[in-house]
Amino acid sequence: MTGILASIAFRNVLRHGKRTLITALVLTVGLGMFIFFDALLAGMDRMTIDSMTDYTEASLKVMTPGYRREMRTTPLDFGIEDPEDAMERIARAVPEAVATAPRTAFIGYASNRTDSLPVLGTAVDPKRDAAVFKLAERVTQGRWLSPGEAGNEIVLGKALAADLGLGVGDWLVLSARAADDTLNADEFKITGILDVPAQEVSQSGAYLAYGAAKALLGEKLPVTSIAVALPKRATLDAELAESEKAAAAVKQAVPGLEAIPIAEASKDYMAMRTMKAKYSSMIIVVVLLIAGVVNTVLMSVFARIKEIGVLRAYGMNPRQIRRLFSLEGMMIGAIGSLGGVAFGGLLVWWSIRWGIPLDKMFSGLDMGSIPIGGVMRGEWHPATMAAGFVFGVIASWVSARIPAKRAGRLEITDALRFV
Repeated sequence: MTGILASIAFRNVLRHGKRTLITALVLTVGLGMFIFFDALLAGMDRMTIDSMTDYTEASLKVMTPGYRREMRTTPLDFGIEDPEDAMERIARAVPEAVATAPRTAFIGYASNRTDSLPVLGTAVDPKRDAAVFKLAERVTQGRWLSPGEAGNEIVLGKALAADLGLGVGDWLVLSARAADDTLNADEFKITGILDVPAQEVSQSGAYLAYGAAKALLGEKLPVTSIAVALPKRATLDAELAESEKAAAAVKQAVPGLEAIPIAEASKDYMAMRTMKAKYSSMIIVVVLLIAGVVNTVLMSVFARIKEIGVLRAYGMNPRQIRRLFSLEGMMIGAIGSLGGVAFGGLLVWWSIRWGIPLDKMFSGLDMGSIPIGGVMRGEWHPATMAAGFVFGVIASWVSARIPAKRAGRLEITDALRFV
């Protein structure tokens, strides 16, 4: 009997071609946009995390337990005892690491002799730092710091330089509190201006080589953290998982230090992002379900109540009628869901191949922690595509079954008279 019902259901799907096409198109567009939206959200996550790894946090940061507890205040009394040995041990423990670089963060004030602004200063090894971070590639005016003892050079974030009214070749006064708690100041020549999507770098970032930093903060200036770069992976989940694996390896190799993977450094953002994505997905699903699938299929079934009366007159019982319309709903759902997966896949492919130029769309806007530079690209999420397909089939099945169940209970004469 099931085969006969399936055959009748298939013929009905073809016979009501326009109705089938409308329902399938609703599913195709709705599921396609859902898949595309999910891919873009994943792309936004990837851009945000990549911005952190490329400009501020690296894939992995290694520091002492004391510095980790107080790192919001950037103290200078919790340095790594032997940073060179630590970097060698990290490289052995994490052979896939691309590069390592020492860093020392401090809070200071930059002045143009008229105004003074707070800055987050960072002492770096210019050559090593350029192998871990992409700051050197984003110097749009001037150049990156010279390696070695090149004198008092400094590179500023674009917004900070604009606020001070300074440019490449100008001098500024940088003051900061040294490790011995003395307040020191010195003049620095601006050699480069950074234009990066990380707002904290643009608005308050100041970078100088260790030689110049020691002249300002003392010869015993410690290395407070070691940044580690890991290879880029195809998906964000794989990248985050690798950072956690590398952190565990570093903790075993260098027991006296602590490692913070980018997965942990970005956990607050990811938690907030996951919560927003869930609510957004729920809204899309509800709109698709109510405005599209349910409405269209309900109308389809109610418009055929007289047909149900004829089927009852031919001897079909209510259970068989429910199965017939359920099969029709599943067939229509499968057609529309396949179209939705194909349509969504095409949009995702376009977003990966060409991307969305954020520079042109959001130029001049402050998006907080969300990077607004470069091109945003989507990511493939096969699980979302599979879930979308299953949702479309189930939604169509439920939408067809509910009214068919009600109509099947009507008396034959009432169904035949139904208008």
